[in-house]
Amino acid sequence: MKVIKIPSILSSVIISALTGIDMMEFTLITKCQYCKGPVKFHDIRLKRFATVIENGEKRIISVRVHRYYCQECGKLCYARAPFYPNTKFGSPVADLCMTLAWDHPFNHTAKILQSIGVVIDRGTIRNFSSHEIPAVSYAKIYGLPIPLSICYLSDLFSRASWNYQVTQEEVLEVCGFPAR
Repeated sequence: MKVIKIPSILSSVIISALTGIDMMEFTLITKCQYCKGPVKFHDIRLKRFATVIENGEKRIISVRVHRYYCQECGKLCYARAPFYPNTKFGSPVADLCMTLAWDHPFNHTAKILQSIGVVIDRGTIRNFSSHEIPAVSYAKIYGLPIPLSICYLSDLFSRASWNYQVTQEEVLEVCGFPAR
């Protein structure tokens, strides 16, 4: 198996994209996704977006997603958030796993992600391939296919250092969940 060396600048871009979203709140919903009825705030769920390695320690990156109660059908609805249906990691993480798995076996993809600083096991990467995930736009950077959602997120959060407030609408847009 070919060993792939990951340049530190590439690792920095990916880790900054994933850590920038930590504890961001997602509140957008207009009506029930099941019956189109009116919704009322119910609670806030903490959802794991990614797990990264920082300073030799695992760090769970989470987002806060509002849940709403439908006043007509009684079902709970989640606000729009950057997650594909039935996945437990954020869509940029799934995109990264999928693009790397196109060129590498699942176990090698997991090792590449580990060397980047993203913790995910090969079984989860394999499971992503069975989900209906839309086509991922990517760019080859240092020979690795990196999803554009990662690049755009990194760019968004780099602006935050200039007192720019990143909005949930912008995050959803760059992750491939445009405003409806």
